[in-house]
Amino acid sequence: TIDPCSLFSSTMWAQVSLCVVALATVSLAASPLVVDKKALGGRYDGLGGLSGGGATSRLLPDYVEPQRTQILDYLFTPNFAASLQVLKVEIGGDSQSTDGTESSHMHSPDDLNYQRGYEWWLLSEAKKRNPEIKTYGLPWAFPGWVGKGSGSPFQYPNLTTEYLVKWVEGARSEYNVDIDYVGVWNERSSSAAYVKLLRSKLDSAGFSNTKIVAKDGGADICKDMAADKAYADAIDIIGLHYPSDYQNLSLCQSFGKPIWASEESSSYDDLNGAACWARVTTSHYVLSDITSSIMWNLVGSYAHGTNWYASSLFTADQPWSGWYDVGPVVWATAHVTQFTKYGWHYLKNGSGSGELANGGFYATIVDDAGTDFTILVVKIDEEHAPCTRPHLPSFNVEAEDITFQLDASMGKVDSLAYWLSNFEDYSDNPTIFERQGDVKVVDGKFSVHVPVGAFMTFSTIKEGPTKGSHGKTPASNPTFPLPHTDNFEDVKESQEGKYFADQIGAFEVHPETGKPSNKVMKQMVPELPIGWGDHGSQGPLTVIGMLEWQDVTVNVDFKLSQQSPGIAGGCVGARSNQNGNQGLFFCAYHSGNWTLSNGGPRQNTGFPQDIVASGKGITVPLGQWQSLSLTVVAGTATGTLNGKSIFSNQAIRDMDTGFAIMGTNLWLDVEYDNFSVKQAGPRWQPKSACPAAKAGDKLSVTNCSTNGVAITDQEWELLPSYLLRHKPTGLCATSKDSDIVLATCDPKAPEQAFVNDYTRVRNAVTPFKVGANQASLTGTLSGQVFVGGKGDWNTWCFWPNTGQLRNQYTTNTKLGYPKCLSTC
Repeated sequence: TIDPCSLFSSTMWAQVSLCVVALATVSLAASPLVVDKKALGGRYDGLGGLSGGGATSRLLPDYVEPQRTQILDYLFTPNFAASLQVLKVEIGGDSQSTDGTESSHMHSPDDLNYQRGYEWWLLSEAKKRNPEIKTYGLPWAFPGWVGKGSGSPFQYPNLTTEYLVKWVEGARSEYNVDIDYVGVWNERSSSAAYVKLLRSKLDSAGFSNTKIVAKDGGADICKDMAADKAYADAIDIIGLHYPSDYQNLSLCQSFGKPIWASEESSSYDDLNGAACWARVTTSHYVLSDITSSIMWNLVGSYAHGTNWYASSLFTADQPWSGWYDVGPVVWATAHVTQFTKYGWHYLKNGSGSGELANGGFYATIVDDAGTDFTILVVKIDEEHAPCTRPHLPSFNVEAEDITFQLDASMGKVDSLAYWLSNFEDYSDNPTIFERQGDVKVVDGKFSVHVPVGAFMTFSTIKEGPTKGSHGKTPASNPTFPLPHTDNFEDVKESQEGKYFADQIGAFEVHPETGKPSNKVMKQMVPELPIGWGDHGSQGPLTVIGMLEWQDVTVNVDFKLSQQSPGIAGGCVGARSNQNGNQGLFFCAYHSGNWTLSNGGPRQNTGFPQDIVASGKGITVPLGQWQSLSLTVVAGTATGTLNGKSIFSNQAIRDMDTGFAIMGTNLWLDVEYDNFSVKQAGPRWQPKSACPAAKAGDKLSVTNCSTNGVAITDQEWELLPSYLLRHKPTGLCATSKDSDIVLATCDPKAPEQAFVNDYTRVRNAVTPFKVGANQASLTGTLSGQVFVGGKGDWNTWCFWPNTGQLRNQYTTNTKLGYPKCLSTC
């Protein structure tokens, strides 16, 4: 008999239901996979998303209605889309923690403000949509005062535990949100004395139901727990980050406590990211007894040019246009969350969960108090299974036919709902979370064909789950709107200014000192925090705009407090990278000095290192407003203070690109007002000088277009199949001998698969390997591009706002002005 599913291909999804029905009558060679409810395994603790670590949700509050509500619905509303079961948030600590800084609720020991930031708001919005969602808070950093200058949050555990309990109290008292879980310190050390005291303090404050997760990092915590029973007793959940299913977790498992992947994925939100997420959410229990996975990050609501762009479950980074992207990672999540509930149980390996004979995994999650159950089946190949980390060992997968045998303990079941995705279908209309015909169960058995790329859900739950939609989203427009001005009068007190993203220090809107009727944005961090990433190498700064900007005029008024030291200054900048160690900065100091520099002031001295120009003789009185202006156009810069020219047409390098900034040089309470940024110079209308591209054209590299304005010869799409598609023509870059030419796209053609790190390629230069011998895509300063051989560079970065494939992410002075892949 010919198996009708042997003809199955990734683009023939209309046949899937027929295949499932037909296979119910086919005798399969493999032994049936028994599903037995008597073999209960670990408690299912839900799938979640992580907001923070840091400032990853920053732009979400700036969305207007109805888009902001729609985004929240896609994330949290049950049986609509992602339907998340856990929400983990950062407990802001005043220090840079990946994509920015999140404000602490206590900048100093005598300060307490529960209106800062957006994490409490996000928690309350999640609870509004799903009262059963579990909540989880974790610090990445701490304000410096809890360590009294020691640099450790554990040196004075009484201070730190009281600080954290205050945050838990604020969630309840101000937002009616009970926190279910708290962590210790993200991916840094833990302390037995601190954790024991935290348990005691939470209990005495009325939060005995708040459980402790430790240590949100590596499995070495289990050795410490084994050496200290009281420490182990205080820990409720063992939280691992990016755990490998191929490491030995037997010591962690020996405690009988739940083990979570309390941070997972960090992968770009395309089909590859969905494939990664589908794999780990199934394999983690089968191979490691891990009962919950929490994706970093929840919503990519931060600008390209800050770290890990769109490494998220959902992307919403254009509040000015209202556009957002409901991508495949959302629906990979729905495969699990819409068919399970927190507190159900997995079935043990061999009795409902396990590995498939030809590669892949299956897991069954059951309502042990009821009759419902859900079976998950996933099969992803080696090229698309990896998340950003950890490394996977080499493996093979093949399509196969499987049969499930339901034990009598599963109850009488005539059919199961069947939902399907294929995350390796690169057709124009791939099947993503679509309901198929119900699967017939005959004598407790049903059989299915599992193709490579598939994520399948079989469930007794037939009513409720949906592929929800709020309809068509507004058109995407990644170009930040200019001119942009802000006097902060419309900003809610204690929040950041619209579209700003604090990177070092914390900037909040408050009434002006001495004039409470006027709102200003103020730098609030008074001392070096106990940091996680950058502890404050540069002076405090907040960024706005696009990484692509080059030619702009930036204006801001600043006022130094009466307590400021002589070297105190205010700064404005352009072409800045995320943390201000590149870009052009103009600073004016109370001492009467001014500087123009590549990179901002350093914390250890208060002054920049790479000074382009400097001078004396200006006046910057304390307690009085000063107006700074910086204009950069091509290779020149002009600066004014209070309308007076300080430098004009100063020669600068023309290779930098980046954000507009305002900031200061020390931990000072500087106030800012009347910020503006606008276009400058003639380079905002670049046009391609190339003829229309066609098949067979040889590719080259040319100077990248200016100011984030896309031009046709440099517009590319980086597809999850690893194809490089020229957006205007729909043709793909193709290796032909050693040249790169345009040709009709074919996802199966190895000469078109430019394999790269699909997540990091947007935030770092990475190799592009093509062809059977995996030779590198290489470029030369003279304009050539080819495969293999020696050139001036062989790593590339993809800029999604313009579709440019560049030879630089941040400035590389050895390569000069950035070069882009071009059809010229």
